Amino acid sequence: MKSCIRLLLIGMFVLGSIAIGLAAAQKKDCTQAQAKQADREVDTLKSWSSVYRFYKQFSPCDDGGTAEGVSDAIAKLLADHWDTFSQAVKHASNDKGFENFVVRHVDETIDWAHDAPLINENARLHCPVSANRLCKILITKTTPESNREFLQYRP
Repeated sequence: MKSCIRLLLIGMFVLGSIAIGLAAAQKKDCTQAQAKQADREVDTLKSWSSVYRFYKQFSPCDDGGTAEGVSDAIAKLLADHWDTFSQAVKHASNDKGFENFVVRHVDETIDWAHDAPLINENARLHCPVSANRLCKILITKTTPESNREFLQYRP
């Protein structure tokens, strides 16, 4: 019995190590040149297509000031250009990683006085049927903490 448990634990350890190694191998590093290019590209994020291209090319460089710029660009698209939201939904339906990227960038660095209330309103009042789940997430993420308990999204 003890040897079976020991073999099971060893097997779990080996499988866990392999999974961690594969995940690390799949994560690309951001070179210094890529980081500089990503930082320059942030200013071009004016459409969902450009955000999607950025996500595909520069995801490994998505941190620090670059990430704040991406968050601002995504917030502006969601707040001021909701009429283009269907393009984001299209990209997200084909690439769940992109959906996670967008949702992750609706964060504490966006303009909570202007963008967050507009994103919340757009998601509540103008959500395409095909994006109901995504809109619920956006509503939750843009609800001030005092109201969040009433609108908590539960998948």
